[in-house]
Amino acid sequence: MASEKMTSTKLVLHVALTITLVVLLPSLGRAQSETVKLGDLAAISNAAVYIAIEKGFFKEQGVVTEISNFASAAKQVPALVAGELEVSVGSASAGLFNAVAQQAPFRIVADKGQAREGFGFSLLTVRKDLVDSGQVKTFRDLKGKKIAILAKGNIQHYLVGKMAEEAGLTINDVDLTFLDAPSQVTAFETKAIDASYAVEPWPARFQERGVAVRFRTPDQVKGLGPVQVGVIIYSGKFIKERRPVAQRWMTAYLKAAELFHKNGTKDPEIAAILEKYTKVPAKVIQAAIPPYQDPNGKVLVENL
Repeated sequence: MASEKMTSTKLVLHVALTITLVVLLPSLGRAQSETVKLGDLAAISNAAVYIAIEKGFFKEQGVVTEISNFASAAKQVPALVAGELEVSVGSASAGLFNAVAQQAPFRIVADKGQAREGFGFSLLTVRKDLVDSGQVKTFRDLKGKKIAILAKGNIQHYLVGKMAEEAGLTINDVDLTFLDAPSQVTAFETKAIDASYAVEPWPARFQERGVAVRFRTPDQVKGLGPVQVGVIIYSGKFIKERRPVAQRWMTAYLKAAELFHKNGTKDPEIAAILEKYTKVPAKVIQAAIPPYQDPNGKVLVENL
């Protein structure tokens, strides 16, 4: 318990310090374009990254963002530690906290998406036939059922556990399976899974396909409050060796985050940009629940 508290404290201090260092760095003159390697996991909460690319905000800062796709945020952690990535559009996970405990060289630098009342973009969906038939009315009815999440130890794993706890169950009372979000569409269609905990636009996609319905969001769990689901993470090497580039990248990102905060997913231009990167139709994007994104990139540090 003491070790866990120490790890949490370290993370809080790192986040607070790094946000200050990255965001408040003095603006420097423009140099030739610099390439930044980013690990991506297609989701609505990554909108600010996609917007900054498509609207030329990174270009204005002399930055080119090179994207590599990953099946889960947790799988980006080793690549960050190894220096293969400079930026991760990630989330809190066991891998992240374990790496922090081992003094891994990376830092959380900005918000990427919070789940709170009215912004339940991270949520549980349940197979439509199970809900329609009355077999599943509450989370407790999912005991013994198969629930898909992206990876073991990620934020979804934690939130399923909190929902189970509220229902008088434990995480061991459900059958967790690990699937990337696009594969979950087929898994619902073939009834290979009974439920999924995922981030938008995938719940909207499941609902649009008629295979699952939105069932429960974190803000509906008593005592849970706002949840810091997504974060922007910089590698230590990126901060130390390319600090001016890191500052310019963040300037562009925050400009895009402010635009997304103002216009949201229903904006046709933003929906079209998200369609390009998530491969989910714009009409589905517009029906999705958006995340709350702090326009200044502020992270709920204590929540982590």
